[in-house]
Order: sequence, then C-alpha cells, then structure tokens
Amino acid sequence: MGRVADVNPAAEQLTGISAAHATGQALRTLLAVNPANAWVADLVQGTLAEGLARRRSEGALVSRDGEVPVRAACAPVHDGEGALLGAVLVLHDLSLQRTLEAAAAHADRLAALGTVAQGLAHEIRNPLGGIKGAAQLLRAGLADPEHVRCTEVIVREVERLDGLVEQLRELSQPRTLALRPVNIHRVLNDVLTLQRQAPTWGTITLRAEFDPSLPPVRGDRAQLMQVFHNLVRNAAEAMAGAGELRVATRIEHRFHVRRGASRGEQLLSVLIEDRGPGVPEEHRPHLFAPFFSTKPRGTGLGLALCHRIVREHGGTIAYEPRRGGGARFCVTLPTCPPDADAD
Repeated sequence: MGRVADVNPAAEQLTGISAAHATGQALRTLLAVNPANAWVADLVQGTLAEGLARRRSEGALVSRDGEVPVRAACAPVHDGEGALLGAVLVLHDLSLQRTLEAAAAHADRLAALGTVAQGLAHEIRNPLGGIKGAAQLLRAGLADPEHVRCTEVIVREVERLDGLVEQLRELSQPRTLALRPVNIHRVLNDVLTLQRQAPTWGTITLRAEFDPSLPPVRGDRAQLMQVFHNLVRNAAEAMAGAGELRVATRIEHRFHVRRGASRGEQLLSVLIEDRGPGVPEEHRPHLFAPFFSTKPRGTGLGLALCHRIVREHGGTIAYEPRRGGGARFCVTLPTCPPDADAD
C-alpha cells in the first residue's frame, strides 16, 4: 500500500515527475525530496488507513518549476467484494483560477483609474501645449547656446509628459480589438528581429524554442506585437545586453478555456525567460500595477498595458521566478482551430 501504480500526463507536467520514475515507488519517498509536499502523502495515507475519501480545498505543491496552488482529493478504490485495493489522488491546478482572480481585481483598479485619467488627460494636455509653444518661441529668439539647450530640455520633457498622458489614455480606454487567427511565431519572430537591432541587445544569445505544429491564436496582431515587444525589451534591459534570452511556445495541457456551451479551447503559452537579476519578492505583487517601476526613468505603465491587452484577449500574463536567478513571464492565449488561416 502507498506505492504509485500510475501517473497520467497532466500529473507528470504538474509535479515534474515522470510516470516511469514514479511507478512502483512509495509516494511518501517520492515526495520526500521536498518536505513541503508531505501533506499530499498524509492525505493518501489517511484514505488508505480509513477507507474514506479525503480532500483539501487548497495547498501548495512544490515542483521543479516552483510552487503551484492545488486542490486535492483522494478516494478509495474497492474491489467487487468491498476490499480496499488502493486510492486515486486527484490534484487540480488552481494557477489559472488564481491568475484570473488577480486579473479581475486588477481590472477593477484600472477602471477606477480610467475615470481619473480621462479628466487629467484634458487638464494636463492643455497647459503642456502652452509650455511647449512658449519654449519654442523663446528658443527662436535666443543666441546663447546654453539658453537654447535649456529650452530644448523643456520641449523634450514636455513631449515625454505628453507621451505619458497618451499611455494613460490607452490604459484607461481599451481599443477595439481586430480579432482573427494569428500565427504567434510570426509575431515573435518580427519582435525579435526588431529587438536584435536595438542598442540594448548587445551580445545577448537568443534561444528560440518554437513548436511549428501549434495552432494559431485568436488575437489582434498589432496589440500582441506591443505586448511581446515590451516583454522582450524589458528582458534585454534586465540583462544589460549580455546573457541568454529564451523564448518558447507550448500548449498548456493543464487547463482549457470554456466559452458558453462550446467545448473547451486550448491555451497556447509563450514563455520569455532571461538570466538577469529577476524581480525581488517584495516587488512581485505590484508588477502589473500602473506607475510601479524599478527602472530609474520608467513610467510603470508598460506591464500594466500588457496586462490589459492580454486580458482583453481572454488570456493571462504572469511572472514566474526562475531557479538559479532570472525572470520568466508566461503569456497564455486562447487558440483557434488548427485549420484557420493565420496572419
């Protein structure tokens, strides 16, 4: 009793333990690699000892990819005469549920911000236009190079503020998406081609792991370009132009998205990993909040805008710390039928 008889593919991906390695081993021994997972073995042992089903509404399962929130249930298996043969353990991954809950709360905060932003945009832009015009007129009548340089600084900073106001407007006033089948690999290749020409790229080594058999996603190509351009640029800047950038695509087998009465749709994931310093734990809860930035001159609107665009596509975006340092951003998007004509 207590030895693993079988592990399905979903459990292999969730735990990071292959069926070949797990089969025949005692569950407690298998999970002893990380003491934090002992509660799973306790749940199974309790079922085997009492012959009664047990469940846990939520717990943390620590795998090779980090900590995953799960709901667990264990039920006894009896033969025809009622003798206990074993138990079936079911682990339900709550990652998507937690991400969607966080996304909903984030969207509520953005909606409140949007009301304020719309009023501020009008009130700020009018005086900014006056300041810029006055600085340009002043510059035309100056002969001292130092004074001219000062007026140029004024104009440049006004333009920066104007761009910030425009970002605020975009954040608070979502555009209408032109959704159609999109080949995500073409999007990523275009983004990477552009980024490799930027001075911030430096000597970064690119490791692209694309699965060409993946179906297209349902999305707005221009908006998705903006999301991945932002994420790749952030990764390059985090590594200061040196290191390895990994961009990978895969199908998420752990969960589907259900729309109405239709069958579940698959989710395609895009992983962007860098070997930079990563994000300190105390900063992670604020990553997608407007105006939060760890960059000296960052606006704190880039990731907030990415979050809004991905959510409007019916997907998710999340930060995942990497073992050994660095950062990983995971973007999931609903797919289209494989035979759809993609851009």
